[in-house]
Amino acid sequence: MALAYAMTEPHLTAPPSGPESGAPVRTCIVTGEESAPERMIRFVVGPEGDVVPDLARRLPGRGMWVMARREVLQRAVEKGLFARAARSAVKASDDLVDRVEGLLLERPLADLGRARRAGRAVSGFVKVEQMIGRKQAGLLVVATEAEGDGLGKLEATGLPIEKLGDAGLLGGIFGRDHAVYVAIARDDAGGAFVERIAVGAARWRGFRLNGAG
Repeated sequence: MALAYAMTEPHLTAPPSGPESGAPVRTCIVTGEESAPERMIRFVVGPEGDVVPDLARRLPGRGMWVMARREVLQRAVEKGLFARAARSAVKASDDLVDRVEGLLLERPLADLGRARRAGRAVSGFVKVEQMIGRKQAGLLVVATEAEGDGLGKLEATGLPIEKLGDAGLLGGIFGRDHAVYVAIARDDAGGAFVERIAVGAARWRGFRLNGAG
């Protein structure tokens, strides 16, 4: 889930990192790669000795970092690499990979819900076209099912496009059974919805497609 804009990965276009740049880097416990925190997922050991994902990178404790790719996290779970990194008998649940993917999807969907409540997002092809016509749209979001002429028309606008969940999930945000096309108004002083949703959608997609876009 090829699009000129849907393939843009803002979270993967990290600034130069490393000792020379002064930017922080972290080391993946699976691959040994060093990268910016934005390209990785932080985990900590919970009070019950379980592995807890810390997407916001705020939980206390020593962080264990994994590249934000599904197959890499799967390897960490299957090979017991969290226990080795923590140097203790910590437990990674069998559903950890699916939970992380769900959390990555939940974050931009929550931001989209906030944008709708603030009157900054609309759904339905006609309303999306109207927002584009008024030159108010800053980001287009489409369901994974989007294809054909509708998607082609949106691509032709030159606006950034992100795929984010299926039509049922998007519809639920707008009180509908389904929604395939969504537009978010350009950011203003009221909140940076466009950037947060775009980055979150790209991060979710990069994880489930193993960084392939």
